[in-house]
Amino acid sequence: MVPLGRMLTIDITSLSTGIHHVEFAPSASQADLDPTTFSDVQVDAELQYHRDRILVKMHATATAELTCDRTLQPYDEALEGQYNVLFGPPSMVGQEGDEFEEVRPLDASDREIDLTDMVRDTLLLAIPQRRIAPGAEDEPIEREFGGTDDADEDDSAPVDPRWSALEELKDDE
Repeated sequence: MVPLGRMLTIDITSLSTGIHHVEFAPSASQADLDPTTFSDVQVDAELQYHRDRILVKMHATATAELTCDRTLQPYDEALEGQYNVLFGPPSMVGQEGDEFEEVRPLDASDREIDLTDMVRDTLLLAIPQRRIAPGAEDEPIEREFGGTDDADEDDSAPVDPRWSALEELKDDE
């Protein structure tokens, strides 16, 4: 296991050419996420190290407490996402490839790579646009609000005593 330093950085000074697996469970705040919303953050990363470049295939999971759009009740949603990035020579930045979505600069003097924003963005993008709690689709939605038309109300008593002056004007007619 590659040592994990501050935030979500990986020390690359001891890596040898080849494939390395890294697993860690940072706190939500270490992943730059809201700790009141996110919990159980898990990150699995495969690092393919070759001379001056590192291909990182990252898979992240977490639990988020969301508010249901239908019932307005909080519920927990399991989130999952993946992202591939190539850390390579600055001359490669801006290039796209089949195996990776982005190229980030990696200088020969760099001692670590930082996955914090990759993990944060991947999990934020995994939040569904339509947040519906399990079972909420089956619950009826209230479509009528206020008093009912067929209720027998006592018209002689005003609803609010402040209306009594207006009630007197009505009675004068």
